[in-house]
Amino acid sequence: MAAGVREPFPDALRALALLGVLVVNAAGYLSSPWGAVLGDEAAQAGAASRLLQGLSAFLVQGKAYPILAFLFGMSLALALAARPRAPALERARARQRGLLLLGVLHGVFIYFGDILTMYALIGWLVLRHATAPWGRLRSVLRRALIWAIVVGAVSAVVVVAGLASAPATDPGADPEPSFAAVASWPEFWRLNAEGYLFIQIGTLVIGFALLRLLMLAGVAAARLRWLTHPRWAGQRRRLLQRWAWPAIVLNAVYGLGYIVFGGDRDALGMVEVLGFSVGPLLSMVMVTALAQHARHARWLPALAPLGQRTLTLYVGHGFVCLLLFSGVGLGLQPGPFGLLLFAVLLWMAAGLAARASGPRRWPLEAWMAWVTRR
Repeated sequence: MAAGVREPFPDALRALALLGVLVVNAAGYLSSPWGAVLGDEAAQAGAASRLLQGLSAFLVQGKAYPILAFLFGMSLALALAARPRAPALERARARQRGLLLLGVLHGVFIYFGDILTMYALIGWLVLRHATAPWGRLRSVLRRALIWAIVVGAVSAVVVVAGLASAPATDPGADPEPSFAAVASWPEFWRLNAEGYLFIQIGTLVIGFALLRLLMLAGVAAARLRWLTHPRWAGQRRRLLQRWAWPAIVLNAVYGLGYIVFGGDRDALGMVEVLGFSVGPLLSMVMVTALAQHARHARWLPALAPLGQRTLTLYVGHGFVCLLLFSGVGLGLQPGPFGLLLFAVLLWMAAGLAARASGPRRWPLEAWMAWVTRR
């Protein structure tokens, strides 16, 4: 591809991954911040809803954020390659500062499950290696892989041991506070901020190493053009032959766990440990499979405009959920199918709006561009 021409595949992939984020965030919103990741409602809503929850666990839960972290690393590398090193690094640091500010505001006041904060903090560290010579980057990537495996294994053992030794949940106990039940803005912000702080600490302890690995892998992929250059087609094919079926089977077991144990909050904790462990593997397979068939795919130009505007859509989704579903908003309580339909329709409407926007940036993308030019 000619210099200065933007590759459509990463943008289209980012748009697809964000659909998974919207689906998962909407599914759990009514029971957030302390309820099950995919919501507590499906367990009481019948077999069809339990099946929907299992399919969501299999297809999207734990798969979108690894793809987005990978693409975040790619974006860092591509931005640095587009300009001389010193000004490019300064712009990248300014972008990380802006992203951190936005992440904190988003996490405290709008949606507790914010991921922008961690992307900003980890991305700042990844910048140190984004322009390193290839031999050094490969060594850093190898160590990051080992560290992520060790941290993931230790975390899984600790979490499982903690869940196994914890007293069983009392079915007659008062329900945990949720966004659907809040009655005032101070109550909402207090509950949201508590959930945000818990998520950030948990991610630092458990997810930091994995997110750093994924971003570094994205940096390496951008520099090698691993997703888009035909010379890597054979390696991508071999990767799929080796890992596709194990990834599908392991994540199918994870989805089945949601169907079988959907009404048991204690057992679901164990199921989520499995999901955290195997979700990134299926993410890798999904990205590789799409890359194999994306060279002339017609969905690329259709989705790429939305992929350039995901920041506004991500924050806007949390704000719309607040207005529609929280107790300080309209207090709507659709079932699992209604929440899924809401997420998909919002994503589709955003896709149409993005295509109609032409070269115009959306608000948060325009703000980030302003931040990097100061």
